[in-house]
Amino acid sequence: MEAALELARAKDTKSRMAGVEHLHTLLEASRKTLSSSEVTSLVDVCLDLLKDNNFRVSQGALMSLASAAVLSGEYFKLHFNALLPAVVERLGDSKQPVRDAARRLLLTLMEVIAFRMVALLEF
Repeated sequence: MEAALELARAKDTKSRMAGVEHLHTLLEASRKTLSSSEVTSLVDVCLDLLKDNNFRVSQGALMSLASAAVLSGEYFKLHFNALLPAVVERLGDSKQPVRDAARRLLLTLMEVIAFRMVALLEF
């Protein structure tokens, strides 16, 4: 995952797109829970990518975050306050795929966080 994150940090748009696609593919194929440090690195990189002028980079970052939230929602709660404004801003993007990806990420975050809270209340 670190190699994909490094590629996503590149200055070149094509490299960032390749990094985001690789990152999303890795996260979709993974069944392993991400560590707290991996989630922190992912969130830091993706927050920068959400500001990218290329809509495919922003869309890929949102999709990667949604995939990672499913794997490690527990750690995403720590970054919720930083993620929320950036994701809500993408809801106003001029491109429909970015708006859809932002909506899916918000729903995923709500489901993951609500599921964890319900699990805690049941005990």
